[in-house]
Amino acid sequence: MSSSWNRRHFLKVMAAAGAAASPISMAFAEDGKGDKDAKKIPEENFIEPNGLTGDPLTLPEWSYGTSSTSTETMLMFRGNPTHTFYGTGSISEKPTQQWTQALAMFHSVLRGRKVIWTGTGWSGQPTLIGDYVFVGGQGGYLYAFDKMTGEIRWRHQAKRMYKSSSCIYENRIYIGNTDDYYRCVDLKTGELVWKVNTGTDCDSSGVVVDNKLYVAGESGYLRCLNPKTGKHHWKTMLGGIGKGTLPGSNGSETSPAVADGEVYSATYDGKLHCVDAKSGKIKWSAETGDDTDVSPVISDGLVYVAAEEKAPKLYCFDREKEGKEVWSFKNSNGWWSTPAVVGERMYIGGNDGRLYCLNAKTGKQIWAYKAPAAIWSSPAVVDGKVIFGCRDPHLYMLDAKTGKFIWKGDMGGRTLSTPIVVDGRIYVGSSNGDFKCFA
Repeated sequence: MSSSWNRRHFLKVMAAAGAAASPISMAFAEDGKGDKDAKKIPEENFIEPNGLTGDPLTLPEWSYGTSSTSTETMLMFRGNPTHTFYGTGSISEKPTQQWTQALAMFHSVLRGRKVIWTGTGWSGQPTLIGDYVFVGGQGGYLYAFDKMTGEIRWRHQAKRMYKSSSCIYENRIYIGNTDDYYRCVDLKTGELVWKVNTGTDCDSSGVVVDNKLYVAGESGYLRCLNPKTGKHHWKTMLGGIGKGTLPGSNGSETSPAVADGEVYSATYDGKLHCVDAKSGKIKWSAETGDDTDVSPVISDGLVYVAAEEKAPKLYCFDREKEGKEVWSFKNSNGWWSTPAVVGERMYIGGNDGRLYCLNAKTGKQIWAYKAPAAIWSSPAVVDGKVIFGCRDPHLYMLDAKTGKFIWKGDMGGRTLSTPIVVDGRIYVGSSNGDFKCFA
């Protein structure tokens, strides 16, 4: 698939084919031709048993306070509430595959032909605590794997596809689904604790700060929930829905970033919103110019976000000056990758097939690596290395200082998901149905 592939065009074509396309296939439209890779998966993977496959998981005592934040493991999308933690450990420059697991498939009909969804999607970053790694799959299951062997310890089934990255807090896991529910699941058993109807798809990945759970969604609402009960503290309409919006691309698909009593979330109508974390009141909004799926990143009084192809700019806004633009950086085809900020450098993948390294303070380009296809995967920067997936069937590793190519690993299919690195081991899924560990 070429780097110029246009998600908006695909959504319009699919919406026009409404009678021929099932609502399920439309709900995950943004991944385009998902059946291309998945047709390689054996038919028997369509159905999997649900629940525990053995004894309940043995988990460490919760030691991370009142937030889903750690400097030793990955408890949420991009590691912490500001989206600035990407993993731990010393990484081999020649990793080898340690294990792989084939995930379940989900099938629908698109314009009279079968479409198969499997593996992990654009927002399918795993999480890890203790001896287990967790990820939601497009086949409709949330999985718990043994981190060393890949053995499946439990599965939790939903009605449709898991699109959201998970968040772990007090040994529960929180995750969204295209069946319009945001779920809380017991980490030990995989059993449902509670679920909240979000109205529409939920791509957004939750974050817990000071015992409050923040999550957005395609309904256009930003929500603040009690993580124990699922009850609302507040919900605020951010927008991004209504006339002209497309199936599978409404409201707020970003994962909220939180710092200093403020929550940041962006929307389909091209706005970044700063919301008071206590009251839910919008404090200010900044224009991005187009649908903004990239999750905000907060660092040193600045907030970074990027928009899609109609206004293909990466922005740096000043938080203390109510979102005043500090700098912007343009590419040719827009952005779906959430940036990684490490010190004074920023790393981000472009829909133009380039992995960019910029000066985070000025926006000046330091280097760019040309990949074979578009990059939606959000890069993990650990141990002086940049690791990311691509729309070609590989996972890439570059030198963070120079951009020099180090390694690529065979994923078997396009990799839109974000990898995590814990103790030097890399965990990531792809669209061909495989979830893999490299070390």
